[in-house]
Amino acid sequence: MPDLDFFVDLEARVWRALAEGDAAADRALLAEEFLGVYCTGFSGRDGHAGQLAGGPTVARYRLSDARLMPLAPGLVLLAYRAEYLRTGSDVPEAMFVSSIWQERAGRWLNLFSQDSAESDVAPV
Repeated sequence: MPDLDFFVDLEARVWRALAEGDAAADRALLAEEFLGVYCTGFSGRDGHAGQLAGGPTVARYRLSDARLMPLAPGLVLLAYRAEYLRTGSDVPEAMFVSSIWQERAGRWLNLFSQDSAESDVAPV
């Protein structure tokens, strides 16, 4: 099983595709049945890659505090914190992300991703 750095690098390739506006690179990393769960709703692979039709969506990003949880042979969950700046914005944002990666025929593909926006609001 590859180590934490391997999966952080895979996830960074998704972010790099968003920063470069490279829909083909984004699509190549996602499984056909990919499901994204976001504050705006659900998205499949076409929706995730389709957001790049107008070019890059992220100006810069940094991934940190990564954790890896093996789920089964060839199946892992990667969780991390992402700090990023959207293209055309000067307001930095942060969120926690959980992604499930599966190995298929020697390639690792992202099956599922869920974002949880980091909030400045203290828990009640």
